Amino acid sequence: MKKILSIGEANLDSFVFLSESNAHLDLNKTRRELCIRYADKMLADDLVFSTGGNAANAAVAFARLGLESQLFSVLGDDWVGRQIEETLKDEKVDLGYTQKEEGTTSYATALLFHGEHQLIVYHVPRRYRLPSFEPADWVYLTSMGEDWRHAYERVLTYVKKTGAKVSFNPGAFQLKAGIGSLRPYLRVSDVLLVNRAEALSLVERSASTTVRQITEDLYELGPKNIVITDAAGGAYTFDGQELLHCQIFPSKVVERTGCGDSFGTAFTAALLHGEDIIQAMRWGMANSSSVIGFVGAQKGLLTRSKMEEVLNDNHRIVPRRIH
Repeated sequence: MKKILSIGEANLDSFVFLSESNAHLDLNKTRRELCIRYADKMLADDLVFSTGGNAANAAVAFARLGLESQLFSVLGDDWVGRQIEETLKDEKVDLGYTQKEEGTTSYATALLFHGEHQLIVYHVPRRYRLPSFEPADWVYLTSMGEDWRHAYERVLTYVKKTGAKVSFNPGAFQLKAGIGSLRPYLRVSDVLLVNRAEALSLVERSASTTVRQITEDLYELGPKNIVITDAAGGAYTFDGQELLHCQIFPSKVVERTGCGDSFGTAFTAALLHGEDIIQAMRWGMANSSSVIGFVGAQKGLLTRSKMEEVLNDNHRIVPRRIH
């Protein structure tokens, strides 16, 4: 069984479904703004808690898809941390590298309204102390908090020493640091996973820039494969020669948390299982189409058998080359 190590954040996700009966809640779709009257009380229709965080989502996805899944993350020693730990153990994630610190666990709150969410994230300040990892076939490197640089340097040393392949999904602190800080990690990445807005930010291009230009700019930074997700617009890959686009699989949309994580992890898992890029894109679409049908980033993650079912149901949807 292939082994993959996910490195990054694990946290509690809470989903607050704002009621449409709130008189002073104003959604402006033109400006993409949700306005709440200051100091006002709002009603919620529902509240859901689940385990989340990019690395935890990835670890669960890999385990369900038949890989030996390991996780490095840091949890607090509170009840939230204990709950996350139990959830991940139930999913057959190896927590041998996961650490606990005194205090609280990171969390995120999503305010949901009309099918979209506004995400509020709190990364508990950590000093990441990475252990000595045993060799793995692949590393999934993703979002970490403000003190990420030393941890990333340790990962870079590990990858160069062991020859492990890398899927790189930078988070907010990493993207804010810019290309100068990320270049060493881009150069060792077999797969760079970003959404369109993140891609534009990395290459400092305007929203009118073509996908081909964006992917070519990113490819010049070192990754072997570029993957750009574009919400309802589907997803793109570029390997330095061919630009491919895959449309989304039809599905019911409940909410979109974890949509990008689910695509990137299934894409990576497909490669680990020996699939080509075209099939990897279909795995990504299958996984993301399932996840958005549930609340939270993990409930809809597919098992290997369910993956085959969804792929068969959508056999007519295949990536197309863009000339």
